[in-house]
Amino acid sequence: MSTLLFVYNPHSGVQAISRNLKGIVDLYTSLGYDVICHPTQRRDDCRETVERLANDVARVIVAGGDGTLNEAVNGLMRSGCKKPYGYIPCGSTNDFSHSIGIPVQIMSAAKNAVEGAPFAYDIGRMNGRYFTYVAGFGAFTDVTYTTPQESKNALGYFAYLISGAASLPNIVPYHVGFESKERSGEGDYILGLVTNTLQVGGMKNLLPRDIALDDGLFEVLLVKNPRNPLDLNKILAAVMKKDFGADCFEYFKTAEISFRCETPLAWTLDGENGGAHLKTHVTCHRQALKIVTARK
Repeated sequence: MSTLLFVYNPHSGVQAISRNLKGIVDLYTSLGYDVICHPTQRRDDCRETVERLANDVARVIVAGGDGTLNEAVNGLMRSGCKKPYGYIPCGSTNDFSHSIGIPVQIMSAAKNAVEGAPFAYDIGRMNGRYFTYVAGFGAFTDVTYTTPQESKNALGYFAYLISGAASLPNIVPYHVGFESKERSGEGDYILGLVTNTLQVGGMKNLLPRDIALDDGLFEVLLVKNPRNPLDLNKILAAVMKKDFGADCFEYFKTAEISFRCETPLAWTLDGENGGAHLKTHVTCHRQALKIVTARK
C-alpha cells in the first residue's frame, strides 16, 4: 500500500476537520493508502512536518485555512518535492481554494484531494519566504492575523469585516518606492498587494478579471493615498468599476518587484504575519507546485 501524509489544523474554521476525521481516514484507507495523521501542535509544525516527510510518501494532503496552506507550501518548496498535493480548505475565507477550484464541502474536498486533476501554479517568494497567493501591506492587510481565532470561528468572514471596519480610523499612508522591469515609482500608498489569486479577503470582485494563476506573473495593485473624501470616493468607484487604470492606482503585472521604505514596512503573507522590512524583494516561481483541483 502507498503511504499518505495527512496534516491538519484541528483549530481551523469551526473545527470541521476534527468532526470529519474518521470519515476522511476511512476514505483514504478504502482507496488503498496507509494514512499518517498529524494534527498540528504549534506554529510552523505543518511546515516542518511536510518538509521532513513529503519525499517519503506517495501523497501529501493538508487541511486547514490559508495560513496552514502557507506553511505546507513552504515545506513543499523547501523539500523540493514535485508530487501533486491535496488541500482540504476549512478556514474562515479560503481565498486560494475558491480561486483554484476546490470543493467547499469537506468530504468532497477530501475525495478531490486524491482523485482530482493536478494543476501546476505559480508560487511567490518574499525575502526568502514562500507564499501561495498574496503579499500585502497597508490598510486591512493585518486584519486576517490580528482577528482572534474565536471570532473567526464564530463569525467567519464577518469577523474580518468587523475587524476591518474597526481599523478604518487607523489607516495611514506609507511612503514606498517600488521597482520592476515593467514599472517603477515612488509615492504615498494606503494599500499594496502582490497577488496570484481571483479572490482576496473573501472578496471576489476586488481584483481585475485578466488573471491567470500559472502565467509566471503577479498582479501588483498599489492604492494611492486619498487626500480628501472626494479622492476616497473616486477609489471606491474605480474598484466597483474595476477601472484599475484610474489615477488613484498603480496596477501592472510583473514576475519580480522590489519595494523600499524609510521605516520598516509590515507585510502579510497569505493572511499571516510576514514581518516588517525596509527592503522587500518579491519573485514569482512559475508553475512551481502542483495542487489537485476539481477543475480541468
